[in-house]
Amino acid sequence: MSEQTGTEKVEVQDNITTTTTVTDSITTTTSTTTTTIEETKTKETEIEHTGINPELTLINNPIIMNKLAGYQFFEKILKSPKKIVAPMVDHTYLAFRMLCRKYGSDMVYTPMMHSKNFATQKVYRKDNFSTCPEDRPLVVQFCGNEPEWVVKAAKYVENDCDAIDLNLGCPQQIARRGNYGSFLLDKPHIILPIVRALHQNIKVPIFCKIRLLPNLDDTIKLAKDLQDAGCQLLTVHGRTKEQKGQFAGVANWDAIARIKKELTIPVIANGSVLEYEDIDRCLNQTGADGVMSADGILANPAMFSGLNVDTIQVARDYLELCHKYPTQLGIARSHLFKMLKSKLDLQADLRDQLHQCATYPELSEIVEQLDHRIKTNAPQVKVLSNKEKRELKAKQEQEQKDQNTTTTTDNTNNNNKRDNNNEDETDQSDKKKVKTNNDKNNNEYVILTKDGASEPVPMQN
Repeated sequence: MSEQTGTEKVEVQDNITTTTTVTDSITTTTSTTTTTIEETKTKETEIEHTGINPELTLINNPIIMNKLAGYQFFEKILKSPKKIVAPMVDHTYLAFRMLCRKYGSDMVYTPMMHSKNFATQKVYRKDNFSTCPEDRPLVVQFCGNEPEWVVKAAKYVENDCDAIDLNLGCPQQIARRGNYGSFLLDKPHIILPIVRALHQNIKVPIFCKIRLLPNLDDTIKLAKDLQDAGCQLLTVHGRTKEQKGQFAGVANWDAIARIKKELTIPVIANGSVLEYEDIDRCLNQTGADGVMSADGILANPAMFSGLNVDTIQVARDYLELCHKYPTQLGIARSHLFKMLKSKLDLQADLRDQLHQCATYPELSEIVEQLDHRIKTNAPQVKVLSNKEKRELKAKQEQEQKDQNTTTTTDNTNNNNKRDNNNEDETDQSDKKKVKTNNDKNNNEYVILTKDGASEPVPMQN
């Protein structure tokens, strides 16, 4: 798109290059003009000192006033996405978004980003946002409780995404302390001005993501108010903010259905979409326009494809994308833990080694070792829990006592045998005990020595 003069086009600070982050781009080339770093820094200086971008034309900007909305935008621009990847802090960065797109996702969200930090800190922008031309449709999500900062943050990315989403669903304590996310659901006097400001000042449509209030009628009223304020798509997580962690329970799809019937904008259903078969069940029960998944996608990024893809191959694909789109190693390692969990649970020594990996080649080596063990039907390795260790020690001690009381002291052979057993126990004290199941009828303990060698011994019944 060529740069326009006057108020037709707003060039945002820290422009994004083809596949880079929203920070200090050396140049941003369009079909007819180039924005240089000197021009960008001049704009940044004015904003930082005055708090006002002199190029922003609010409300009367024809691009903003004439932007597509509701179902018109949903169908023409987004192409009616059905399978949507949720915003996930520390997870939905560029490499993972591109992985999800490869395996059938129709639309992907960025992680939730703090609007004031994004608007004021170059390092925060660099660390948290990057994109590329293939990364579409893309929704950028912000949290915040002040219209000014949310709008300023959105201005940085409005040229490089399809929509801006306001997070009203985060239930974590950090959101309580910061007074954002789901802790604003009962504060419409804070929420609605933010949505109005975004709708009036940002050139792309505004979405919102909410959780249920304890009273469904209150949730419906809030949804209608958000729609009236300018929200063009609403995602409803079918749980309250209290339903999280071990208390999450099953998402209330019936509540989402009630909300959907009351609105005229697209509604996305979120919650309890963990497998491919859940997609149609959720759509049929809620009447929603699409489904959003978080945990299901983390465990199986290929879930939306409906294909039976080995997570080992998905992990390889992800690591390749991490090289193409640089990703912090800790984030990549976290993804591998989640997508390989069921396999790593059976090879606990590799799980522990993965935790210690400090380079990408080490991550790849763990994936290949895991694949080799699976293909060769290697013994399943499970580290004993502290309880299992205590029970094993008590059992061995009791067996030793029983043996001592029944052994004839005059029997030289038995005495020699006892000495050998004592030596074995001393030798075993420096070893790490790990439980393994070769098959259902032949349970063994595999003992890993300090140098990594292993030896199986029969399980004592």
